[in-house]
Amino acid sequence: MEYIVFSIAILLLVGSISLAMPSKSSKKISKIRMESKLLGCKISSTLYGKNEFKNENSFTAYYQIKNETNLKEAHFIRDKNQLILYSPVKLKYSESFESIKKQLEDVSDSLFEVIYTKSSILFLWNEISGIDNLKIILNKIRKINYF
Repeated sequence: MEYIVFSIAILLLVGSISLAMPSKSSKKISKIRMESKLLGCKISSTLYGKNEFKNENSFTAYYQIKNETNLKEAHFIRDKNQLILYSPVKLKYSESFESIKKQLEDVSDSLFEVIYTKSSILFLWNEISGIDNLKIILNKIRKINYF
């Protein structure tokens, strides 16, 4: 009887320790998030607060950088292989929209949604694709020109 109680206690202890340890994928995402903070990204949860994103995929975090472009209001969503304008509609009819569209064609496929506001750029991307992909995304979305 003592052996059964002792075995159950050991199994409970080992089980609770194994649940507390992070998995390989969570370690990888944690490392990517630490490196992205060094690149100037602010990471926030999509679960709390006002969520402006329209993407239906399950993203746990969105990234935010300071908007230093002259595009102050735009929302782009990935539809199949390209980013399309969600809002504002008036941007679609501006003279420089084709230029913006051409600049967005080169952005990585792991970028799913981008929101430009007056002060910041918010975006959703596939974190598993790695930090090198994030560097490409940051470079492209910071260089969008709107005349």
